Amino acid sequence: MDRVSLRYAKGDPWALQDVDLDVTRGEFCFVVGESGSGKSSLLRMVIMEQHPSSGRVLVAGHDLGELPHRRVHLLRRQIGTVFQDFRLLAGKTVYQNVAYVLQVLGVKRHEIRQRVPETLALVGLPDKGRRLPHELSGGEQQRVAIARAMVNKPPILLADEPTGNLDPDTSQEIVAILERINRSGTTVLMATHDTTIVDQFRKRVVQLHQGRVVRDQAEGGYREVVAP
Repeated sequence: MDRVSLRYAKGDPWALQDVDLDVTRGEFCFVVGESGSGKSSLLRMVIMEQHPSSGRVLVAGHDLGELPHRRVHLLRRQIGTVFQDFRLLAGKTVYQNVAYVLQVLGVKRHEIRQRVPETLALVGLPDKGRRLPHELSGGEQQRVAIARAMVNKPPILLADEPTGNLDPDTSQEIVAILERINRSGTTVLMATHDTTIVDQFRKRVVQLHQGRVVRDQAEGGYREVVAP
């Protein structure tokens, strides 16, 4: 992001102001800040759910300001997304939830049959494929959501408050999975309020305050945040 600013409507306060941010291939970066600081707005820009009012956004070799609408789907294939509320398809099994992504992309059946079990094993759910979402714990549902995000092997994973609905032990397990995915080469950008997780994992920390980047620290912690 190069001098990116965002205002949703004329007269509204700035959601983001003059954000300069460079996340390189293979990094794990926490984005922290109070509610309304701009964390979700930043992530939405990466997948072109929101366009900046000014500035440039470049993702995976694409200048998003010049990317035609008909090619947005090609960008989004390169980005996995995980949310706080899981967003699983209630009437489909775990296997079907994960396979659905590949079916939409037109992946052949024999490849789907191989990749879905591999990805469920990656998130620690090798035996849950026939379960429905309501039969799973919150932590298990989030693991399914991560599997769905990663089954297409995207180079980038965005996680927007992925531990927001989970207890501390389960939250730690979820971020450990994200860390393992990151070690395989995937770039991870995670927005979070979870002070314990940020302090424990000691990754790069980008702090937003009223839409501005006020701290960018390698191996930082949450409690080092001091609002200006």
